[in-house]
Amino acid sequence: MTRGLPSEWRTPVYALVTMVLVMLTAAVWGRIGAASHLRDLDLTQGADIAVSLTFEPERFHIEAFQRVGRYQGWSDGRARIMSADADALRRLARNYWVRDIEILEAQP
Repeated sequence: MTRGLPSEWRTPVYALVTMVLVMLTAAVWGRIGAASHLRDLDLTQGADIAVSLTFEPERFHIEAFQRVGRYQGWSDGRARIMSADADALRRLARNYWVRDIEILEAQP
């Protein structure tokens, strides 16, 4: 009796295992990144935030910002989002393309 996988199954099974490992690694990496982005922020109320990116956002990114709160525009490498929802902000922070998140100072 032959042990292990039949030879015609090896490549698909190895590919599937590799894809699952890559997806799990990305999920864990996103959770760690979200924790570091949100470490010092007070998210108890709808805060006004700035999300920094290393590139200019495209439609996909802007729609992601709009799911978090009221997107107010892009300037100086930062997207301004007003009245951010804390749970949506946590989901946004998991994305690899988010460089930093900070609270916007109240303007007089």
